[in-house]
Amino acid sequence: MRKYVALIAFALIGCSGLDPVSAQQAWPGDVNNNGVVNAADVLYWGLAFGSMGPARNNPTTDWQGQDITDPWPESFPNGLNYAYADCDGNGTIGENDLEEGIEENFGLSHGSVLSDGFLNGTVGNAPRIFLTPSATLVEPGASVDIGLSLGSQEFPVSGFYGIAIMLSYDNEFLGNEDAFHFEAGNNSWITAPNKDFFHHDEGSSSGKAQLAITRLDQQPQGPGFGEIGKFSIVIEDIIVGLEKVDTFRLRIDSILLIDESLNTYPVVPDTATILITKDSALVSTSNPKAMVNVQVFPNPVSDKLFIKCNTRISELLLVDALGKTVTVQKNDSPGSITQIEVSGLPGGLYWAIGRTATGSFREKIIIHSE
Repeated sequence: MRKYVALIAFALIGCSGLDPVSAQQAWPGDVNNNGVVNAADVLYWGLAFGSMGPARNNPTTDWQGQDITDPWPESFPNGLNYAYADCDGNGTIGENDLEEGIEENFGLSHGSVLSDGFLNGTVGNAPRIFLTPSATLVEPGASVDIGLSLGSQEFPVSGFYGIAIMLSYDNEFLGNEDAFHFEAGNNSWITAPNKDFFHHDEGSSSGKAQLAITRLDQQPQGPGFGEIGKFSIVIEDIIVGLEKVDTFRLRIDSILLIDESLNTYPVVPDTATILITKDSALVSTSNPKAMVNVQVFPNPVSDKLFIKCNTRISELLLVDALGKTVTVQKNDSPGSITQIEVSGLPGGLYWAIGRTATGSFREKIIIHSE
């Protein structure tokens, strides 16, 4: 797997003037000293976990700059002194620094904010991170798990110490503030000792979330791939303005994967899409293909799409990736074949959602525009 030295981390050294450390100030929670508290600070905290050094004079976790009077004996691989990881200033880097330093001051900033070095990869050149929903078509009020896995047999992660993930999601479709959680997997290939940290913003229509998972023993793990945890969401039970079908998306925007030496590795992001409908007849816990024996062809398609069914299709919707119902010309042909003209539609991912007298079906369609 391609590896990149975290050059931005070295830039932080020159910007922060680490020589001497006594001339510096620590802001509780800003462990990497780049001007903002976020998931990347959890990774630095994990690298320094368990270390001990001089306590600060009159320490506090209040959001204010505090003088570092004595340097610690240890530094991060980029030269930043471990004193910045001592968020509560008591001389020991432990759970309290995460809970009262990073968590309490999450999102706060000071001075000029520098890059954390997040690095996304491209398909075929880097490991992928995968979001896998337990259901792709649900009713309002439904609970859905979205599995999170990292790497694959083709592209395993060669050296893991921690990962920070920036996410965005359609917050208007979620329930109350407890409707979005993350839980580390019991079968995760990232073994103990490790720590996960999840923060989400339930206050805006376009939600933001950050996840960090880090080891705590200064020892790398890998190569490896597979499950690392799951997100759990609860869809709002009353959605104002919901059409026949709407869409919830959970998107991974940026990824920072590091090893024990703060080297960064590119990772390909992913998006989970869940369709929401008020029509319970379209949501079936049984196997809809077996019930109605649906065949969709050709797929991908560029002009005419055919849906063959062993019983008459009473209702058929074509839904785009944004959850909008698309108007199409539909003709029923002999032999229970329905023909749809798609030549005028933009290329991309669509869903064919239908209902018959014996059940319902939903099929993923790829349209190629000519």
